[in-house]
Amino acid sequence: MLLFNWKKVYEASEGSSNACIEILNMLHKRKIPYNKYDPIYRYRTISFSGDCFLLNPGDLLDNAHKYSSKEVAVYIALASRRKLADYIAFGRKTLSVRHAPKLTETIQTNRLLQIEDGQLIFLYEEAHRRN
Repeated sequence: MLLFNWKKVYEASEGSSNACIEILNMLHKRKIPYNKYDPIYRYRTISFSGDCFLLNPGDLLDNAHKYSSKEVAVYIALASRRKLADYIAFGRKTLSVRHAPKLTETIQTNRLLQIEDGQLIFLYEEAHRRN
């Protein structure tokens, strides 16, 4: 499980989906910059701790090359809207579609997301359950 603050990730990346993925990859693999020319050097002093979560970030980030960076960034952004307390208390890994009403068209074209019974299903979160 990876805990992060989506607002800080989005602000630090300046809205770039590639930079968002790079930051989460840095957090997940606990990378440190090699030198000041490393692309992650600018994020070294920022604390991205928060209560947004991804259950299976390794598989998502390792397979991110199969999807567009926008698809992965939308997946992460919507996953960040889930409540950590709901997952801890009830094991709920889905998000109600009511929390993303303006994004239904974007969700339907995203290969990483599915809508079932008014709930948004995250592909790599369900893979975590099957393991």
